[in-house]
Amino acid sequence: MIKHYLKVAFRNLMKYKTQSLVSIIGLAVGFTCFALSALWIRYEMTYDNFHEGAERIYLAGNKFRLKGDGFSPYSSSLLAGYITQNCPEVEKACRIKYAYGNKAKYEDAEFEMLQMEADSNFISMFNITVLSGDNYLRMGKGQIAITDKAARRIFGIENPIGKRLVFPQQNDDEMTIIVVVESWKGHSQYAFDILLPFYDSEPHWGLQQWHTLFRVYPGSDINALEQRLAEYKVQQDGDMWVSESTPIAPLSTLRSTHPNDDVNVKLKHIRLFAVIGALVIICGLCNYLTMLITRIRMRKRELALRKVNGASDGSLLILLLSELIFLLIISMGIGIMLVELILPAFKRMSQIDESASFFYNEVFAYMFLLIMVTVGIAALLIRYVSKQSLLDSINHKANFYLSGWFYKASILFQLFISIGFVFCTLVMMKQMDCLLNTKELGLDRHNVGVITYGRGLENVPLEKILDQMPEVEKRLHGFYTPVPKNMYSSLRISDWEDKSGEEQDINMEDEALNEDYVDFFGIELLEGSMLDEKDGEKMVLINEAAVKAFGWKHPLGKKFRDYTVKGIIKDICYNAPIHAVAPAMFSYSKGSERKHIIFRTREGSWNVVSEKLGMEIRKINPDSEYTLLNMEEVYDDYMKSEETLSKLLGIVSCVCILIAVFGIFSLVTLSCQQRRKEIAIRKVNGASARLILNLFFKEYLLLLVMASCIAFPLGYVIMKRWLENYVKQTPVNLWIYIGIFAGMLLVIFSSIVWRVWKAAIQNPAEVIKSE
Repeated sequence: MIKHYLKVAFRNLMKYKTQSLVSIIGLAVGFTCFALSALWIRYEMTYDNFHEGAERIYLAGNKFRLKGDGFSPYSSSLLAGYITQNCPEVEKACRIKYAYGNKAKYEDAEFEMLQMEADSNFISMFNITVLSGDNYLRMGKGQIAITDKAARRIFGIENPIGKRLVFPQQNDDEMTIIVVVESWKGHSQYAFDILLPFYDSEPHWGLQQWHTLFRVYPGSDINALEQRLAEYKVQQDGDMWVSESTPIAPLSTLRSTHPNDDVNVKLKHIRLFAVIGALVIICGLCNYLTMLITRIRMRKRELALRKVNGASDGSLLILLLSELIFLLIISMGIGIMLVELILPAFKRMSQIDESASFFYNEVFAYMFLLIMVTVGIAALLIRYVSKQSLLDSINHKANFYLSGWFYKASILFQLFISIGFVFCTLVMMKQMDCLLNTKELGLDRHNVGVITYGRGLENVPLEKILDQMPEVEKRLHGFYTPVPKNMYSSLRISDWEDKSGEEQDINMEDEALNEDYVDFFGIELLEGSMLDEKDGEKMVLINEAAVKAFGWKHPLGKKFRDYTVKGIIKDICYNAPIHAVAPAMFSYSKGSERKHIIFRTREGSWNVVSEKLGMEIRKINPDSEYTLLNMEEVYDDYMKSEETLSKLLGIVSCVCILIAVFGIFSLVTLSCQQRRKEIAIRKVNGASARLILNLFFKEYLLLLVMASCIAFPLGYVIMKRWLENYVKQTPVNLWIYIGIFAGMLLVIFSSIVWRVWKAAIQNPAEVIKSE
């Protein structure tokens, strides 16, 4: 019996090859998108949840309004002791810091190793398990601990205890392994391969370079703890330090609430893509179920005969479901093949470093769950439709043509999803273009290179080497790079001209520039005049954000503190454009010697310059190390999550349009088969082929108009809210709506014109005779 069902299902799929192929492609893509997104979401949500009392572990950071979302994970090494003594909610606190550099050498081999400095409380708080060596994990100067996985990478099966590693990025320090510890049991924000002993030569409240983690007692009042850390005073070396706020964040959600710069795609975008994958599945199912239900109504005589010959309701349902189940299994197989193809790229994008079996097990589980849910929903629908078809056959009722509610609702839904996806994709791409446009962000970073770090470059004449390269257009002397911005100086302004009593203090960036800096980066002066050497230290420029913060309408000549405003410059976006530009003041500077080396290359010559520079440096010192950055690439990385989502959405949009177009084509084909007699009678009564074509076209035009009326307003609301996250926002122009509607109209017309025209030019006498 099962063999018979499978044979019937296979024949039906082969009979409608185009429709089946489109449904399979759509479902395979949808299954793949949804399964990988669900896996990714679960993985992101389980960071650091394997620790004992994970839900009670927090990171105490620092409020830093001038960068990112205002939360900095860094704090003073003295904070851990303070909160332990002054916050009764805190059970234990520890301090950790990643060491500079991640290279370790053993004999002639070099390895990438995550190196972390940690105090003794870290060991006990996170229950670090010692596998061999000093059971108390007491590390002195020149002694380290290594994880079992890292030890196997370096030493294989040899015992690592007593072996010595060299750290080239830490003045070639040589350290001895005295302990092997167990690697983390799960994925963590604070992964490590090597533990270094805690050392802080000059602990100070003003030096914030450590991560302070703490665990609270069960049932603690976190709101009360936050209030204790909202503002407090400490004294050191005769000075009183006042902390405005020490924000805290749960460790288990830290990656989603305050993601690091190295996170490729944000959790909210992963969730959005999971929803998109689910919508693609629904589109594919709507397309297929519409055709399946239509064919069930066309097979009502066959179903009635089977019923008369003793077939039960269950056997009829299995017969009709077998085709769907067969199609879903094929789709799942192709989906798993797609996973195999894209897995390397997916692992790089998601940063999930797990074995292939981990991915396949979870993907298979999610796909199987989707199939079960789909079959359950389809079974209810098919059972209802098949019963109605049998009743129609028994009662000799006329068949419901494809103009039925399910058919129209299905087409309407597919068009709605397709138009919505295309609209959102175009707006996203337009916004990306706006954000990556140099002039809009106040800084020309195109073709700009920066050397930010160098070791062993004391005898390398970098500036002379760059000046001799014909590919280098100009060089800027005496400044730190603005992107990525890693040097901050700020002032707290409490007094300014025209200040009202209700206005709060303002934190301002304290920057420096001169004519060369302005010319090099193409900074736009909006009002006033440029600074020069004669102005002195108290004459400054301010940005648009500062003018707004001060509430000035005519800022030139205004004073704040003891500074006078000489000019206004356009806001400069140093950070990701989802963060507002901070108020800033700019004083005159000639530049100094110990700063970054910044240069601009000719168009298309970046790779040549970077290669030549590397060759010249290695000629003088082969062991030297340096960091060369392309400023444009660094800034573009701020938008990598949005850009990735935009690309994925573009691919999914194409798939949805393909499903909708071929779905319409397939349904028009079935409609023409059902309405052959109607078309023939219309021709006998004088209707032309063009009139018959218009009859079909008007039906789909009405559905397109209805879908557009729903998709465009909803898409606009969604994208407007999305655009509000950014400092610079692209306008949603009228041409987007017109272009999408015209494009979809052309696609629909192209998909139905040939099939309807073929039906319309048939000999009506032959059609009526065959009926």
